[in-house]
Amino acid sequence: MTDHGSEKRKRTKRYTVRFCTMEDALLRMHAGRTGLTIASYIRKAALDMPPPVGGHCPSIDHQMTAQLIAAMGEAATAFRDAAELADPALVESAISDFSEYRIVLFESMGRAP
Repeated sequence: MTDHGSEKRKRTKRYTVRFCTMEDALLRMHAGRTGLTIASYIRKAALDMPPPVGGHCPSIDHQMTAQLIAAMGEAATAFRDAAELADPALVESAISDFSEYRIVLFESMGRAP
């Protein structure tokens, strides 16, 4: 019987770390930008070591991301249309959030917004 990945692991020590919401978002963003898993990114940053061969994240699904961008555009339009029925400041805040998310999605696909 051949050894399975979990049976031949060299890394046997495990650490648990807690992050606040902001730290988690930053960690995910930085790891995502480098194309590494969070564990590989932390290991690389903390130990100044090259990432392991298998530590890369799969690339994003560009078609699904494009569909999400389109859906967010439709939602932003709906928010604008409903602005007269709601608090204008709240609507503007939601639209601003959508715009920021849209920019991040475009950047994740390597495209300009």
